[in-house]
Amino acid sequence: MNYAVVHDDFMQFGGAERVSLCISEIFNADIYSSIASDENLLNIKDLKLSFFQKYNFIRKNFKKFFFIYPLAFESFNFDKYDIVISSSTRFAHGVITSPETLHFCYMHSPSRYVWDYLEYTKDMNLGKFDKLLLPVFISYLRVWDYAASQRVDFFIANSIYTQERIKKFYKRDSVVINPPVDIERFIKNKALSGDYYLYVGRIVPWKRLDIVIKAFNENKKELYFVGEGDSKYIKKLKSISKNNIKFFDKVNDKELPSFYQKCKAVIFPQKEDFGIIPVESLASGKPVIAYGKGGILDIIKDKKTGILFKGQSVTSLNSAIDEFESLKFDSEYLKNESKRFSKDLFEKNIKLYIDSVWKKI
Repeated sequence: MNYAVVHDDFMQFGGAERVSLCISEIFNADIYSSIASDENLLNIKDLKLSFFQKYNFIRKNFKKFFFIYPLAFESFNFDKYDIVISSSTRFAHGVITSPETLHFCYMHSPSRYVWDYLEYTKDMNLGKFDKLLLPVFISYLRVWDYAASQRVDFFIANSIYTQERIKKFYKRDSVVINPPVDIERFIKNKALSGDYYLYVGRIVPWKRLDIVIKAFNENKKELYFVGEGDSKYIKKLKSISKNNIKFFDKVNDKELPSFYQKCKAVIFPQKEDFGIIPVESLASGKPVIAYGKGGILDIIKDKKTGILFKGQSVTSLNSAIDEFESLKFDSEYLKNESKRFSKDLFEKNIKLYIDSVWKKI
């Protein structure tokens, strides 16, 4: 059995990239992608890249060339493989395979900026030219994306929320297998009494972090931000933050567990398709205060492993924090809950599913 894994790009290294590499390890698969940073090229062995990689102007401006990414994935030849597994948040599921090759797609999410364009861009400062031209490209990409989704033989969704989006936008059925999280590096640490709340992740407008800043300006509780992202947005958030809010932008993988270990709870204000950060928090024995929509519903049980709030507003978030502080959470119970998302369980589930499908073909 020859396997290939295809991922959108390796220009950054987050949850989706980790999942792609995990799948490639499970199946001893070759790994393909459109483009990669120099750092990821050094760290990922035998990464096979599209012709995009030859052009420095694309690599330097890779986000601006989103409308030609379909060309990269349609240029690959997978005839020598029995099974191709695309790990997709944008374009990887658009690869073309022969009738003899079985194509599974592990879908992190149908592309946000294709299908949620207005919501995704509402907090971006787009110029007049972008506002005029971008909808034309988005309309084209919606047509391409739907056509690409019909090339996939079987979809695997990372959450129930993503499963619903696949059905809505692609008219396709899927099974849910939650992604693997490296819980071991967090679960081994003893949960300590915390004196600050914590946000971990990319700092970008669509995550509604302005609400978090305003809420903590109002409640005057200590808040740590850990992460990098949109420099203009970070500057804006810092400019409206009071002294009880601190930003840590250069935190490596070795330092991160101690931030979880010493916090009161993790704040998760956005609607995500899943959420690696909440699982890491549970593995650290810490509850999560989260906006109660999206993939978080696969992870957090209200008042048992955290608090789910209904509205993305300052009032709703502060009410959830007040409720959280009136309750007690068992750190060992939280750690045990995180085991539902272990690498071992993911490997078992995805192997069982793909093997069962292959035997029926």
